[in-house]
Amino acid sequence: MTPEQQALATGQRAENKVFSALAKLSLPWLSFHTVEWRLVHKNVGERIGEADVVVFHPARGLLIVEIKAGAVTVRDGVWYYASGLPMKQSPFNQARRNRFAITEKLEKRLSKNEVSNLAITHAVWFPEIQWLGALPGTDAPDKAFVLDSTTLLDPEAALIKLWASAAPKAVVWSAAQQRVLKEILAPDCHLFIPLTHTLNDTNEQLHQATQEQVHALRLLRSQSRLLVEGGAGSGKTALAVALAKEHASQGKAVLLTCFNKNLAQLLALSLSNTPQASVFYFHELVETWVKAAGMDFIVPTDRQQQTLFYNEECPDLLLSASERVGRKFDTIIVDEAMDFLPVWWLALESLGSAQFSWYCFFDKGQTIFHHGSVWEPPFPAIPLQLETNLRNTRPIGELAATLGEVPQPAEFRVVEGLPPTIQYSQDFGQMAMQLESLLKSLLGKDKLPEERIVVLAPYRHTNATSVWANRLSGFALSTQLATPEPGRLRIGTIQGFKGLEADVVIVVGIDQHANQHPEWLYVGCSRARALLYILALEGVGLGLGNIRP
Repeated sequence: MTPEQQALATGQRAENKVFSALAKLSLPWLSFHTVEWRLVHKNVGERIGEADVVVFHPARGLLIVEIKAGAVTVRDGVWYYASGLPMKQSPFNQARRNRFAITEKLEKRLSKNEVSNLAITHAVWFPEIQWLGALPGTDAPDKAFVLDSTTLLDPEAALIKLWASAAPKAVVWSAAQQRVLKEILAPDCHLFIPLTHTLNDTNEQLHQATQEQVHALRLLRSQSRLLVEGGAGSGKTALAVALAKEHASQGKAVLLTCFNKNLAQLLALSLSNTPQASVFYFHELVETWVKAAGMDFIVPTDRQQQTLFYNEECPDLLLSASERVGRKFDTIIVDEAMDFLPVWWLALESLGSAQFSWYCFFDKGQTIFHHGSVWEPPFPAIPLQLETNLRNTRPIGELAATLGEVPQPAEFRVVEGLPPTIQYSQDFGQMAMQLESLLKSLLGKDKLPEERIVVLAPYRHTNATSVWANRLSGFALSTQLATPEPGRLRIGTIQGFKGLEADVVIVVGIDQHANQHPEWLYVGCSRARALLYILALEGVGLGLGNIRP
């Protein structure tokens, strides 16, 4: 390891100690890690910088912290590393510079007078030593501004003591001031906004990032390997995209992969302006690497042989190809990781650079591609749990969980909402008329745009047995599930829409066989944000009554 790499690892180790300690803080404490800032001054030009961590409490204030690893000494006002080399500047001066830069950014959004009434200060944290000596000259007004290894044990007590010294009569930050601060310190929160415009006021509430997501992203920043588990609609994909962008912005080569081709298209679109991030669905990844290695990628024509090829031979091919291609990633992110077989992990690992970061997002209730197989994560870890449903209204989310035979979410972002509509029919012919009537009502009477509606079924609508699709000739259809087309209804399979979402979802073609797969019903129904319709055959036994629109 080079001296530069050693220094980087040492600094990261110290920062991780602080990040882990701050993660213990309960609301309303917030912490923001690695906050970059840029300012442009006339006749001076651009200035850039980075605060190691920023801690905020609405009733106390804003604290900008510089983190210093290892031992340090101060002689004649000059700071020295443990190696004996002098620092370019005092760490308190670094924190002070970042404090004034962030204050200036606040003043551009609020006003100087407004910001001057807010409590803002700075400190330095030495997480690997206990500060026993005198205060470092004029850098710290008192001991409360020098945080050390003892602070890791009870960070809240130390922060309260600091604020008692810095601003004993601090003004409480208003909601508007807090929003501006979050927009400055955590702009990645906008990534949690769904791709389409709001359908109504209920749908608009789903657009806001929750504190749980912000907390999850902080943990992701401080951990090099993490499993993230959450039910449908808990924001896993949005977090995966935010994490990919963040790592790419740090100059890391990022791989974001999943199983579903349509989901991969959506992820690629979300990261289209992030050249450091590469997006592939798994078998596309295998094919790309195999061909780059000059090897053959031949898919068998026999259905049984195809399954064997995709499940078992592809990971072996990727392992062999990775040895020849040599392209490596600093960060590997897997979305919908439950779709990945255990034998695939070793192949993926071969694409990682030395000490690469690895993150997996999964939901055990959505195992629809390898049903019945035992899923194993790529590495041992206690999963971070996401328990708030951010996609569905409570009526939709509760029904999806009930049909999917999975635990109910602990909390819903939106409690109120229109109840799902369930229609039964004697056969698929009658269901075709019901579907036609429903679509005409939504498009005509309710005047909903076609692109906000998705029709999903367990099987392709072009199958001979899918008689329920026989009356769709009068509608403009699109099979491009990942990207809505203006004026066209999206139509496809439940499996193909996994990982995606829409304002209005119509789950159709539910027969006895489909009803034996609760994971299909769970995935299909949980795609709906605001309106859900289910068209099923009589006798299927959903056990929810015959509810008419």
